[in-house]
Amino acid sequence: MVTLVVVAAIVVFPRAQVYEYTVEVDDIWRQDNLHAPFRYAIRKSADELQAERERVRRETPPIFREETGAGEQLLARGDTLMQALGSLVDIHARIRDTRSLSVADSAAHRDSMAWRAGVDSLRLGLRRSEWNVLLEDGQAERAVRDVVRIIAELQETGILSVAKDSILSDKVTIRTDLTRRQQDVDSQRVWGRNEALREVQSRIQSLYVADPVMQSTALALYAYLMEPNLVYDGRASETRWQEHENLIVPSADIVRQNEVIVRRGDLVTEDIHRKLTSLEAERMERSGTSIQWQRLLGQVMVVLGTFLIFYLYLFLLRRPIFDDAKLMLLINILLVTIILLYGVALRLALVDMYLVPVAVVSILLTVMFDSRAAMFATLTLALLGGLLLGFDFGFTFATIFAGSLGIFSVRDIRNRSQFFLSAGLVFLGYITVLTAGLLLAGTSIERFADEAVFVLINSVLLLLAYPLLWVFERTFDITTDLTLLELSDTNRPLLKKLSMRAPGTFNHVLQVANLAEAAAAAVGANALLTRVGALYHDIGKMVKPEYFVENQRPDNNPHDALKPRMSALIIASHVKEGLDMGREENLPMEVLQFIPMHHGTTRIEYFYRRAVNLTQAKDADVSESDFRYPGPVPGSKETGILMLADSVEAASRTLENPNHKRLESLIDGIVEARREDGQLDDTDLTFKDLKVIKETLLNALLGIYHVRVKYPGEESTEKISDALDG
Repeated sequence: MVTLVVVAAIVVFPRAQVYEYTVEVDDIWRQDNLHAPFRYAIRKSADELQAERERVRRETPPIFREETGAGEQLLARGDTLMQALGSLVDIHARIRDTRSLSVADSAAHRDSMAWRAGVDSLRLGLRRSEWNVLLEDGQAERAVRDVVRIIAELQETGILSVAKDSILSDKVTIRTDLTRRQQDVDSQRVWGRNEALREVQSRIQSLYVADPVMQSTALALYAYLMEPNLVYDGRASETRWQEHENLIVPSADIVRQNEVIVRRGDLVTEDIHRKLTSLEAERMERSGTSIQWQRLLGQVMVVLGTFLIFYLYLFLLRRPIFDDAKLMLLINILLVTIILLYGVALRLALVDMYLVPVAVVSILLTVMFDSRAAMFATLTLALLGGLLLGFDFGFTFATIFAGSLGIFSVRDIRNRSQFFLSAGLVFLGYITVLTAGLLLAGTSIERFADEAVFVLINSVLLLLAYPLLWVFERTFDITTDLTLLELSDTNRPLLKKLSMRAPGTFNHVLQVANLAEAAAAAVGANALLTRVGALYHDIGKMVKPEYFVENQRPDNNPHDALKPRMSALIIASHVKEGLDMGREENLPMEVLQFIPMHHGTTRIEYFYRRAVNLTQAKDADVSESDFRYPGPVPGSKETGILMLADSVEAASRTLENPNHKRLESLIDGIVEARREDGQLDDTDLTFKDLKVIKETLLNALLGIYHVRVKYPGEESTEKISDALDG
């Protein structure tokens, strides 16, 4: 996937003239004076060449081949048609006589079949009323002769085989194969197919003014007899057009060697821009493929260097992300998307690079990972954008600055409305840099206005981060702070159910959540994740709430009737039941891990000691494994902190007259016991962290139990109190 990202970045590099992509009309030329290194032609633009080709098509007459025998063929077709119609007139007369004389059916049948065959062979498409007109004495011959005469008159001028409106030129070339002559004729002097039809209609209406049936009949005969005598020669016309197009000069002017193309500080005009692009094209042609390979190699090198910054950071400092194929796929999808948008912006005239929403990636990576990963990704994309624009520092700096503001705006996100603030800050960042460019580099007002519009649209596109975040969270199973904030709401159904079924446990988890959150914040762990994990760590207790001491009433302990091993089994089962409930509620894996890890593999001490006491009298052994939680042990700072907070909060409830010294001793003992038992080995908690955690838990418990802090000189009073309590 990393290879795909690099390849995509190389592919989107401009393949045409360098100046075309790095210098725009109305820019200020900031480089040194540019002289022509050699004599070269100023090339016409693609639009100009296309316009000239279209002009050639309009001005070059199409070629038509004259059918010299068209008149004789027309007369022959007319005679053939009159003979066929005469035969049909005779057949129709016999059929009429047969009906009146009641002749044998066989003869009538033969005449009827002959009539039908004759009509079908002509395919005139006449209605019954039109056939009745032709079958009248002499009408068929008259109609055919009239139509033949009209067509012959039009052929003398010339009838084209195509409609006249399909001809772009004012003239047409007529070639005669017999004499091998050709002449250009004004297209208005010949008849197009459609114009000829309209002329025939007009003349037929004049001939048969009072007989509309005869008019339609004659038009049907025209459609049967008509043949154009000027046939379009497509191959010859195309060859002529190609020959004329080949005569188009691709250059408009000449730049002489050592001629000044542009001076430092000049405004790049259309003429100067054309000279620059022509120079680049000439260089490409003179150097052949060698310069193309050089450019490609240079592009590969700068792209590899750019992405090495980001991927080396992930490999060295964020190895868990780098080793997670799913997370790397997500990151690379975001990178490739921006790269492809860069390519579109470079190749579409109406789209600008400032329209590409790079800050969307900045915001998404900040929310899904952290600001450091987002900052390196933003830096990488900004550098790549600047490289694509020919080392454009202005674009690079604007993108980094705006992306940094976007990262800052969601660094500690607490609600989804912050995305609107991010959009505003990103817009402000871009506008600040663009304004600086206007003041320092002399950017034109028109270009500044255009880029301001593009960055405004860019900022609006940042609102896509909200739905995209929702999609990525569920597709890649990522838990963001926004999700954790939603889960921390105690009015969510699962926590609401816990408060109703096990109110004592619910109060316990609230206290543990406060303790764990404070301790996590003190050592730099994820305080929000720790709090959410604490809220859900004991949800399994709502299945059998009466078996847990915080939910029991005085003198009503169901464990009194159970054996210690069975009691331990019930107590340990709340871990499995909590996991099942969490999965049913689709809790994220980061939250689910707190359920089994908050006890780790610790021993259920009360029932273990009770079992030992009972078995000592019977001289039997107790299996310690039957009295341990299934685990696993905590695997992160957050789960380790929850284990300590949970144990400390539960134990502190058993203290009578809790004071500073007793709470401190309690916390020290529990932390030391968990450490010696190996429960904290996989948490990365240092001795310094444990010391800070103990102090934080102590201060929090002192606040809960309202124990007054010692003042100098009060140690003796506390010692007397401890002695009396002992």
